[in-house]
Parts: sequence; structure tokens; C-alpha cells
Amino acid sequence: MSLAARVEVLLAPGGRLAELWPRYEDRPAQRRMAADVARTFEDGGVLLAEAPTGIGKSLAYLLPAVLMAAESDRRVVVATCTRSLQDQLFERDLPALLEALGRELPCARLKGKQNYLCPRALETLEPEGAEEREALAALKRWAAAETSGDLDRFPASDPEAYRRLRGRVATDPVACSGAVCRRGRECFWVRARRQAAEARLLIVNHALLALAGESEGLLPDFDLLVVDEAHRLEGVLLSQLERSVSRHRFEEGVRLLGSRRTTKGGGLLPRARGLLLPLFAEHARAGVREEIDALAERVAHARAAAEAFFVAVEPRGERHAIYGARERYRSVGELLGRDLDPLEALLGECSGFASRLDRLAAAVGTLGRRGGEGGALEEELQAELEQAAGQWRALGHDLEHVAGAAAHGWVYWRTAGGRGVELHAAPIGVGEHARRLVLGRPKAAVLTSATLAADGDFGFTAERLGLGERHGLPYHAVSYPSPFPLARQMRAWVAPPAGAQDEAEAIAAVVAALAETGRNQLVLFTAHERLRRVRERLRDRLAPERLLLAQEWDGPATRVSERFREHRGAVLLGVQSLWEGVDFPGEMLEILVVAKLPFSVPDDPMVEARTERLREQGLDPFRDDAVPEAVLRFRQGVGRLIRRADDRGVLVVCDPRLATASYRKSFLAALPVAPLSLASPEALARAAAAFIAAGDAGTVDDLSASAAGPEERA
Repeated sequence: MSLAARVEVLLAPGGRLAELWPRYEDRPAQRRMAADVARTFEDGGVLLAEAPTGIGKSLAYLLPAVLMAAESDRRVVVATCTRSLQDQLFERDLPALLEALGRELPCARLKGKQNYLCPRALETLEPEGAEEREALAALKRWAAAETSGDLDRFPASDPEAYRRLRGRVATDPVACSGAVCRRGRECFWVRARRQAAEARLLIVNHALLALAGESEGLLPDFDLLVVDEAHRLEGVLLSQLERSVSRHRFEEGVRLLGSRRTTKGGGLLPRARGLLLPLFAEHARAGVREEIDALAERVAHARAAAEAFFVAVEPRGERHAIYGARERYRSVGELLGRDLDPLEALLGECSGFASRLDRLAAAVGTLGRRGGEGGALEEELQAELEQAAGQWRALGHDLEHVAGAAAHGWVYWRTAGGRGVELHAAPIGVGEHARRLVLGRPKAAVLTSATLAADGDFGFTAERLGLGERHGLPYHAVSYPSPFPLARQMRAWVAPPAGAQDEAEAIAAVVAALAETGRNQLVLFTAHERLRRVRERLRDRLAPERLLLAQEWDGPATRVSERFREHRGAVLLGVQSLWEGVDFPGEMLEILVVAKLPFSVPDDPMVEARTERLREQGLDPFRDDAVPEAVLRFRQGVGRLIRRADDRGVLVVCDPRLATASYRKSFLAALPVAPLSLASPEALARAAAAFIAAGDAGTVDDLSASAAGPEERA
């Protein structure tokens, strides 16, 4: 029997999983998806599987993955974007499935280095203040009993103090010397890598998957790949490929040579001077001391060169106007003008540090070859010096690339923020990288998400990820039906037009009217500035008992989401991360407001560069790129509303383009119900309240519009 047939039998009513899986439901779409995944594993190729909320996609791919990994010599990697899903799969779904199947399988979870506690950093860290001392003591007690060293698992009693400590006790992705470190046997990162190498099924995140494509040995070889939350893979790849330089990054490079986190004695150079010099023979000691002193003297020169360079690239007279914005530049001349001395000076400092650190590391290496004392210490320090040299070399390479602005197919921009000017570079598209680094490596790859198709077409997502016949990597795409009766669970309205009101005032009027229903309301924005203006107006409009939360103003997404879940009648204003990946089932969210259709800003450097490329290819940038991208974001946002079969909620879109624009059909196709329009915010609020209340009363028939007055189709 084929693997596809077996998984269908296992998932069928009366099958083994129906008897033993604790959360089993008969889901025909889940059985179909599991069979499609199994066929892809057996036959090879790429499958794009659009699986809406409620289908049970985790089990649909885990079941064939477990069977394939257990019964063949093929290793399966499952990659997620969020830690929460990674934890759910590893701690809940996978153990339950293995128990139900009566199987044992070596499984592991691997995160990036910075997610693991560094024993040496924990040992040498000097806390600042009583709160940090208490948090550090708790960390040490936890580390003594913890086996994974996963910092996400630490039960912090003082989250703020832990947040300050975490970066200083985490494994440094650059400076970590791995197994060579004198604490290598205790290293949680080394231990996690070892467990990953022994696993037949490995769960990782997108970032680690992307890094593994260019870092030999970061992940063990694998044959089969599942990418969940696949709509976010392009963004993760883009962030991994992006290069940037800033004052802060140069300061970190200098601090590595003399930072408190390296040792109580000061840093890398003080350690070399104090601990290693005595180990050298008298005739060699002077030369080594000279190298150490020369490096120490260059620290001030490097700081001065970095300061001069970043002053030179500062936007003239417009800093506050572009604060936080992305300003494109197309050449080194556009960035620096005719005076390239600041760039050349800073490049010289990078090269000089790298060369001197290499020479010092080589000198330390001669101690080991002569059989000197303190071999473990020498090996560790040599590895740290080589790591530091590599860091400065990478700084120089990135600086030359980002400031030079000369690579074909890349876009360059600068931002002005709290840490001063930063320079960035990124590829205009990641398709070739996705194909080469991720999707073209395994025998079979399955990409799944609730949103992969725009207006029923997978072509946009496939093109962005470098898939398709013309790229040499064909794919098969399937969209599974929702198991929810969405047409009965949801209503949608287009808000009344703003008229003479300004946009923020009109949105605030709608949100305030809806808040009077006493239902939890999430308002999604595409821009921080629009959110700020609406927030200011709502503070005067909302009743005192209504909790108003705004992402960033009242905390990051995780914190405001927690408070939102705990209250009823709350209003949460969110951007970016709250459009996707958050779960507010039942009464936690019954009203969703989309302030604006989520189009990218046209003059954003990346959007501008992509537009130019599409025009060169004879395509329409708006129709072929901007609209499908916005539709996918819109679908993600709308997907926050209905999370369970018994949820009930209303969607309000405060953008008249949904009713009037020539491209509106692409957005309307993303909705399970046709949106209606009403004459006023108050009428809209009455209709919303009546629809949700009908659900509370158990009414399942369509609601008449009598509660709100006459409605029109948008």
C-alpha cells in the first residue's frame, strides 16, 4: 500500500487515529492534504498546499513525515516561522502522534544560536543593580537543572530584568567558538546541534533554514522538507540576505575586543595580555605584546573613523523629516558625494583589525604546537581571536558592498533612527536564493499556509519564491476548502465614506461606534502614523471603561495581545505583526476593522526597485505585483476574525476602494461574504451588535438588516 493510501486509512473514521488521537475529528480536507503530502514525499517535487484555519494541517503533514522518517533512511525537516508553532509541534503534536501510532522516532528541535544560554557568558557576567542580580541568580539556578538551555523556556519572574540580561547571556552568533570553548562540553548550542544530527525528524525555524543554505554543517543533510507558515518565507529570506552597517555594529565590534560580557578582566585583548603573555618564551613575548598593544591603540582610531563616516552619510537638513523612513540611493557618489575618504578610512580600519587579529591568533596557535601550558585556554582564545577577525572582515565586506551600491539586482537605502544613520542593501527578489538555498535542495518540499493564492492564483507566491517551469523547479498547487461555515459566521461592511472629515477622524468615528457594542475589536493599520492619529482621536471618544491598546505605544505585539485577551470590550490598534500569526478565538475578537487596504508604500526603496524591474520585463507592476501582494496581506488580516467553528464576527473595511476601485474584485474574492454598506457608523454598530448577539442566542439564520436600516451591496 502506498504511503498516501496508508495515511488516508489512518485518518479515516474508524481508523487508528480516530481511536487514539486525543483531538481527532473527521476532516475530509485534512485526509486529502495528508495524501497529497505523502505523494509528494514519495514522488518528489514541490507542493504548494493552501490550508485554511481549522483544516488540521499540522497533523496532515506530520503523519506522512513521521511514517517516512521512521520507515526509511530519509531525514525530514519541518520549518516554521514562529517559535509558538515550533513549540506546539515539538511539545504537543509530535509526542501525541507518536504515542497514537505506537512508534519511537528520534526527534529534535533546533533554534538559532542566540536562543541558547552560553555557560561562559553566564559565569562571567557582572549584573547591574539588585534586579539584575536576582534575575542572574535565578538564571543560574535554572541552568543547573535545565537540559536544553533554551532561553525561551526560562520562567522569568521579572520579565524586564530578564529582557536586559538575555542578550548578554545568550550564545553570541559571531563570537561563539563552539566545541573549542573551554566550556564546550557544557555548551547548550553544541548539545542541540548534536541532538539535531541524530534526529530523523527535525523542527527548525525559517531563519535557521535560510542560514543553513549558506553555512555548511549548520543543519544535517535532509531529504524531505515541510515549510509551515510559508507565506512568511520570502520575508525571512530577505532579512537573512539583507546587509547593513551602523555605528552600533561597529561599536559592538570594538566592544568584543574589550567588553564586560567576555570576561571579568575586561575583554579579548586584556585576556590575551594578562593570561597568555606569560606563556610565551621571552624572545617571542615582545612581538606578541606589540601586536596586542597595536590592536588596543587602533580602537580609538576605529571609533573616530566610524564617526566620521556616519556623519558623512547623514541626510543633510532632513533628518527629522525622514526619521525612521527608508531613503534610496543608487551609487556611492549619491551617498557620499565626491569625498570618499571617510569610506576608505573605515575600510582600512576593518582590514587592519582583521589582519592583526589573524596574526595574533596564529601566534597563539604556535603555543599549542610547542606543547605549552594551558592548552585548553590557548585553543579557546585562539578561536575567539579568529572569530573576532572574521567579524571585522565581514564588517569590511558589508561596508564595501552597502556603501558601494554597485551590485546588479540589489537595492540600497539609508534610515535615520534612534541609533543614527544605518545603511542597508538587499536583493530586489529572493527567488533565485530561495531555489538555491532552500527549496531546490531536498528531494521533496511542501510549503503550506492559509494564504498562498491571490484571487485563486498561486503564480504570485510561486514567482516570488523562484518556483515554476521557467525557473527549472516546477510545482503542484492545491487549495483545500475551509471546514467552517464562514458565510454564516461572518458579516462584512464597508464603512461610510469620510466625506468632509479627515481620514483619521472618520476611522475613529467608526471604531468608537463599534466599541459601544462591548465586543473586543482589533483595528489593523498599514502605517504607524495613521495609527497614531486615530489613537489620539479615540482617547477622547471612547468611554472610560473601554480599554484602548496601541501596539508600540502600550507595548510590543505580544504584550498588548495578552492584555487584549484578558479584557472584554477592549480596542486594540495594531500594525504589521498583528495582521498575521495572532490567535484571538471566541469572545477575544468579534469585530475586526481594516483601516486601509494593505498596499505597500510606492516610494519604498524595495517597492520602487521591484517596480522598475517589472517594467523592464514588460509587466504591469500594479496589476502583477502590488495588487496580489496586498490581497494576500488582506487575507491574512481577515483571517484573524474566525478561528473556530463556533466563532462569530464582523469585518469592517474603512477604505472606499473596496467598493469603488477597478481592482476591487480581487479583494472581494478573498471574502467569504459580500460586504454591505450603511449610511452611518451608528447604523453599522447596530447591525454588528445584532449579528453577534444572534450568535450568542444560537440563531443560525441570516440576519435581516432591520436592526440597522437599509443596506446596499458594496
